[in-house]
Amino acid sequence: MTSVARLSLGARGMLSSQVASRISPRVVRIAPTCSFRTSTALEAAPKPKKPTARAFFRRDDLRSPSAQIAQQKLNAKITSNAINVIFPGTFIRPPWFAWPVGLKYKFLLFKTWVRVKAQEALTLFAVKFSSRPTFYKSPALKTSNSALILKAKALHRSMLEALASGDKDTISKVCASKLALPLQATIDNRPKGKLMAWELVEYTKTWVYPTVLSHKISPMEKRKDAPIIEQVVVAISSKQRRYQYKLTENGERKKLRRGEAEMDVIENVVIGCVIDPKTWQRDEWRIIGTLKSTDLEEWEEEERLTKIVEHGETMKS
Repeated sequence: MTSVARLSLGARGMLSSQVASRISPRVVRIAPTCSFRTSTALEAAPKPKKPTARAFFRRDDLRSPSAQIAQQKLNAKITSNAINVIFPGTFIRPPWFAWPVGLKYKFLLFKTWVRVKAQEALTLFAVKFSSRPTFYKSPALKTSNSALILKAKALHRSMLEALASGDKDTISKVCASKLALPLQATIDNRPKGKLMAWELVEYTKTWVYPTVLSHKISPMEKRKDAPIIEQVVVAISSKQRRYQYKLTENGERKKLRRGEAEMDVIENVVIGCVIDPKTWQRDEWRIIGTLKSTDLEEWEEEERLTKIVEHGETMKS
């Protein structure tokens, strides 16, 4: 009789199954067939693939419309709160006819203005340079003074029309939250039944205005992937008309003589937005406020305080 030790692996399996069936005929064991190879290389079972970033983006794309709307409202609220503060060191060059008297003060003002504009240009160039996908490709962040001027004019007009008509929803859409709150309070405190309207008669001094006076970019935090705030100051010269009216039976507006005013103004409108450093896409632009022209003494005091704050932050870090 052949020894069990000399049997092949397949024969051993057959023998063990026969013995088991004789001992317990009611128990049927079904064992998977195993194949053995003499090669030392074993085939590893395929590992489950990790979900890629594209898969997660697809999940986000499949969100319900209500969830997408809620996310958009949250992003708008974050943007509105993030751009509330005007950057320190924002220099607003006064009109040429309003420069201080005296050659010395004019030279100091001109020198300060040139220095600030050079710093803004270098910072903007550095941010645009860092937005390039590769060294030989154009920057992903695009800037255009003409587009910024058009955006500032549209926001400025929408804000004043909404303030006159009492449209608080539009105020919250086009203004940062710190500016929107007092404007909405003005609408609430307006006497009931008082109807106001605002008209843009024309843009004036078009050979000089509108013009970009300041263009600053700064990250919100020191982290590398922190969102970036972009702030632009556009000077707009215009003739505006504001008046009260009442509605006739036909629903038409009838101007009232009282409360009508027409004025020529030059406004330095400050607008801002948030830039995503991953995609270099801008969020919605909003009006932060208006600024008066920079006074040289106030500017020097602000610059001194800014240096003290920066020095304190450096010592803490």
